[in-house]
Amino acid sequence: MTVSGDLKSLGNAFFVAKDYLEAEKHYTRAIEASKESDGPKESAVLYANRAACLLCLKRYMDAERDATKATKLDPTYAKGFARLATAQDCLGSYTMSVQNWQQALAALPQTNLGPAEQKQKAQYEAGLMATSGTLVKLGLGRFGGLRDEARLPWDRAAVIVPRLRIQRLTNSTPVFSSAWVIHHAYQEFMNGVGRATQLQINPVVGHHAGALDGISDITNGVLRDRRVMQCPTDEFIAKCNDQLRWEASVTQAWDYDRPELVIQAALVRQSEQGWQAVRRALSITVRGWILRAVIEAGVNQRHDIAVTLYKNCLDVLYSLRATWISATSRDRGVIFENSFIFGIRRIYLDALVTSEPTPDLLELLQEQSDVLIRDLDEAHPHSPAPREESADPGFFSSFYMYPRGQALAAKGFYYKNIATRTGSDPNVCFRKSALEYLKSVEFFPEDDEQHPWFLNEALESMLNAGSFPLREILDVMKRIGVSAPKAKEIWEYSSLGACVWGTFHDVAQQEARLRLLVEEGKLSIEACVGHGVLQL
Repeated sequence: MTVSGDLKSLGNAFFVAKDYLEAEKHYTRAIEASKESDGPKESAVLYANRAACLLCLKRYMDAERDATKATKLDPTYAKGFARLATAQDCLGSYTMSVQNWQQALAALPQTNLGPAEQKQKAQYEAGLMATSGTLVKLGLGRFGGLRDEARLPWDRAAVIVPRLRIQRLTNSTPVFSSAWVIHHAYQEFMNGVGRATQLQINPVVGHHAGALDGISDITNGVLRDRRVMQCPTDEFIAKCNDQLRWEASVTQAWDYDRPELVIQAALVRQSEQGWQAVRRALSITVRGWILRAVIEAGVNQRHDIAVTLYKNCLDVLYSLRATWISATSRDRGVIFENSFIFGIRRIYLDALVTSEPTPDLLELLQEQSDVLIRDLDEAHPHSPAPREESADPGFFSSFYMYPRGQALAAKGFYYKNIATRTGSDPNVCFRKSALEYLKSVEFFPEDDEQHPWFLNEALESMLNAGSFPLREILDVMKRIGVSAPKAKEIWEYSSLGACVWGTFHDVAQQEARLRLLVEEGKLSIEACVGHGVLQL
């Protein structure tokens, strides 16, 4: 048996024993030890097995990523599709889950099924039926939202915002709330959607009539908060593509996929036709890449394509901004402003985090996180406290606070993932991970789902490190308990929210049990503890 095979067997043994952390570590080492000669089918099994561990550990986004990798390595592997569907169910991505349950069933033999395959088929059919039932119960709206408007984060935020406006009149301290963020993001996003629906195409002569700036509004909304595009439908994507093609034609934008070609073409056009011509073309070119990246990542799970497209945007903007350093902001356009670039950097980090965590990508993630933090420091060297602009509440959060929080959380993700790699000191890495996650939450309001979620990520890393006193563990648990209900008021039915409320409930129960043990004198509040303390 190969080294990879030995590690896989050990991982299987730990999985059967329900020691999912050890199982995950051994599957990770098996993946690292596997060679090309092992073949894609063997590698697919390893990724699917690790996905199963991650599901048991309630790390659903990581599980989705591993299961996606398994299905790409072996498109005939039924368990890979089943685990992908399960992860997507937990994440609230029900439309994609249905498709993958169907793929799992299609990958099974159609006749002469053995006992194990018959059991798999029954499980997959039950999964498909349950997810289909959820979709019917919820109902998809025209642009992928839920028909029950009271469920959606932006609709809940719209109810909360008037209350916040009143508080601002009576309180000198601005209210730091995610309601401002998602409310304004959704307003811009839907302005763009409205423009896209106005586009008329004559099928005979191909004549277009519509309103410009649809792509600008849609991408502005996404850059404020990408969660506005929670579940895009085929109809929405088609309308966006029609609007993009039309605006690209009107502005003579470039359809190159190579940033160096866009840079050269932009320099020529500016020289020959002036600022207005190049400004409009560049805006649509860059925004087109952003829109395509969001759709590729959100619909097709092609995070690798999204990473490339976001990098294209940044390469073009940084290169041309350096060349046109003496030009005015009005001449160059809004896409060269810090806020716009920080918005791209934030979703670029998102794409890197949701990609397969290869050593190279993890190092790129760490590097890009540091670059964003450095740029934010240069833009605001004194790390200003949370604030809301009077004319546009939420702008500062969307483009300065949240990007910094995302960068710090990405560093936490980096240390968490390298902790299980050969040659790393896991305790040191998990400790660094916890500290970065704890820093990140300071840049998200308590009523944003990311606040308790990143606290929970910090908690997991603290327990994995085993070097934090119980007092600090309990403090983080308490903070999760304080912020989770506030976040649930807005984010209960978001994609992330669909999988985290049960986790937060479990944390509350664990906290109560641990505090009781402390009161009874069975645990010292100053003792450093690990995951084992949760089994007491």
